[in-house]
Amino acid sequence: MFQIRSLIAGLFTASVIIGLSACEKQPPAPTPPASKPSPAPAPAAAGSSTPQAPSAGTAAGTVTAAGVLFKVPEGWKSVPPSNQMRLAEIQVPDASGDPSKACVIAFSTAGGDVQSNITRWAGQMLDASGQPPKPETTTRDVNGLKVHTVELKGSYQGMGETPKPDWMLRGAIVESASGLLFVKMTGPAAAMEAAKANWNAMIDGIQKA
Repeated sequence: MFQIRSLIAGLFTASVIIGLSACEKQPPAPTPPASKPSPAPAPAAAGSSTPQAPSAGTAAGTVTAAGVLFKVPEGWKSVPPSNQMRLAEIQVPDASGDPSKACVIAFSTAGGDVQSNITRWAGQMLDASGQPPKPETTTRDVNGLKVHTVELKGSYQGMGETPKPDWMLRGAIVESASGLLFVKMTGPAAAMEAAKANWNAMIDGIQKA
């Protein structure tokens, strides 16, 4: 009888130990949810680009300065400005091919009003009496832009240059949205006369860029 009770007590103790061991087991750690991929950035609209500040530049057969576009006549050449005061520059070769007879067109901006700058241009030219010629200005509307033009003849002396007799200066001042734009063409009188038709066509064809 004592042996039976001992056997029952041993079985009871073993079952309790097994139960406690099962309770001590920790449940498995939960699996973290899968991270969602970041949405891809929306594609840029076709033809979109980062806006850039306007500046002087050139395209095939054109020159743009201060928001005004000029068509370059055939045979004339847009070149990099020869100094930092110029926005753009055009070289007009003479038909003879002699570089000393070539004309130059400079595009620039400056302070002052229209009349004071025309007077400044006249001061760079001396007539036969050694005095600045009296400028005769023409003002007209070209494609919505007011343009003032002047033509001067005589001995030309640009800034820091030696006097050049029998020269001519043609100038155009365009009232653009960003201020006054100065277009100044200089060269030997004969070459300037030969280029007059193309100059007029270029000025008559200006438009807002």
